[in-house]
Amino acid sequence: MVEKITVRYADLDPYGHVSNAVYLSFFESVRIAYLRTLSKNLGLGPLEVGDLPGVRYVIAEATVRYTAPVFLDDSLYGATSVRSIGKRSFVMDYELHTGESFDKSRMVAEGTSAQVFYNPKTRSIRRRPEWFLAAVVALEGRPEESLAPEGESC
Repeated sequence: MVEKITVRYADLDPYGHVSNAVYLSFFESVRIAYLRTLSKNLGLGPLEVGDLPGVRYVIAEATVRYTAPVFLDDSLYGATSVRSIGKRSFVMDYELHTGESFDKSRMVAEGTSAQVFYNPKTRSIRRRPEWFLAAVVALEGRPEESLAPEGESC
């Protein structure tokens, strides 16, 4: 899934390029767009505070690898997909590109985030919803086996 991202003046550091800390916000933007599409496809309605209705998660880990600076007037595009889905978590991959379109661009950063399904009432990790794997398979058009974490089955 590809999303156009607006670079704001507030995103810049003193050197005139996007601050390193902002890249995780860009990843968040494309993650939210992905979850909105997933929710729409499932008929779940609008997101609840950025989460799928009835499904909460917390970020357990995030990485960013920078390959080129991003500036205020750059056209920025972000893409994300789910790398793997475990019994209690899922991992997403991200790419940020600058150029006239995502396809006609250069990659400026890539990264990952690991989300753990969470129950805020009990403040504990929970199992993934039964329908989550099938919904991602349908959205991405990939076989279920391709989403298994290394060394595991879905």
